[in-house]
Amino acid sequence: MSARNEFTQNFKYTILLIAVSSIAAYFIFGKAVTISIILGGATMLWGMSLLAKNHRKMTKDNPRVSGRMIGLILRYTLYVIVLGLSYYMETLNIYGTFFGLLTFKIALYSQAIWQTIRGGNHHE
Repeated sequence: MSARNEFTQNFKYTILLIAVSSIAAYFIFGKAVTISIILGGATMLWGMSLLAKNHRKMTKDNPRVSGRMIGLILRYTLYVIVLGLSYYMETLNIYGTFFGLLTFKIALYSQAIWQTIRGGNHHE
């Protein structure tokens, strides 16, 4: 499987992880943590889709490298804003938002561990 297919497939796993964890958080912790997980997860999905878009632009025959730093600063600024909002707003939970921001990495590493246990990563 190519790296692009793995990255795209990880979006599906991330959405599934956000859905399952937010449903579980609703019954265990309440509404604030659930909303925070969804907020953090949506922010992470937006950031990773922006990263994938920039990666596709860079791998073309005529790459434009000028937007890399701007994209990085934009993504991290958005993450800081979302974490700051969840810290200062009483209706949000910073730990839930932080977990939501980590869902992409959790899904990616879980997928890699699962493929290793199954017998390795098979490239096409």
